Amino acid sequence: MAEKIVGTGITPTTVANSILRRAFRDDVQVTPMKLQKLLFYVTCLYQRNTGKRLLTESFQPWRYGPVCRSVYDEFKGFGGKPITRYAQDALGNATAVDESSSEPFRKALNLVWLTLGGRSAVELSRMTHRNGSAWSQAIAAEKPFISNTAMAEDHTFDEELGI
Repeated sequence: MAEKIVGTGITPTTVANSILRRAFRDDVQVTPMKLQKLLFYVTCLYQRNTGKRLLTESFQPWRYGPVCRSVYDEFKGFGGKPITRYAQDALGNATAVDESSSEPFRKALNLVWLTLGGRSAVELSRMTHRNGSAWSQAIAAEKPFISNTAMAEDHTFDEELGI
């Protein structure tokens, strides 16, 4: 499958902080694994709706689903416990996406958060393992990364999103 998603994207931790902003606001516990899956679904939906790359980094097909390595590295110290802080850059600054600057991002994040934010990490992981998912395609082809195009074309979670 040839890549047709364009653009350079933004740092994954910036998008992860946007998810965490909602989690902290709504008092919803988000573990590192749950964050990875929510980040994956936001990225899939955004890329499907825009044809543009959301993240500067590609997801890797790990055993329990898609993983964005920089987000993993940032939050791995939490293990299976809820994340209690934002990702920070080298200067200690935490940034999130200015949602008013991107309606497509805001819509993707809102839909994923409202429909999947209350689900468990294990349930979200199981969803990524469905036949035909972008993760399962990468696993079957023994690819080191999940194709952005495959993510945009992944409709295995549409029913949960109500689309």
